[in-house]
Amino acid sequence: MKISLSKYLIFVFITLSLVSCATVEDLKPGTGTVLEIKDRDFQEIWRAAIKTASNNLTLVYQNKALGTIKAEARAGMTTWGEVVGIFISPTEAMKGKYIVEVVSQKRSKIQLTGQDWEKAMLAGISAELDL
Repeated sequence: MKISLSKYLIFVFITLSLVSCATVEDLKPGTGTVLEIKDRDFQEIWRAAIKTASNNLTLVYQNKALGTIKAEARAGMTTWGEVVGIFISPTEAMKGKYIVEVVSQKRSKIQLTGQDWEKAMLAGISAELDL
């Protein structure tokens, strides 16, 4: 039985599409874009992050004690969607220096289209905090 090259390529494409999908569980701090915020407390930053994320994305996970928000952008005509994590540290309620990191991943590793949400989320959080 002979398999044509086009059928083989379609099979490879579909296989890669299925095994290389990003989910919100894959989001971890350490690879995103970082914003340092001073002279604000954790509650203010948390509220700004929640508002910014919910204005643009669908929230799928929130854990205030860990300072973690995970969201997704739905698939559209030209994209399979993206997953976005917002990580705020430290989580103690104090005025001082906080680090907000946003990690954005395309849902598929072979996806060519889609939006990188890192800068947009950090700009929205900054605007909410009047920075």
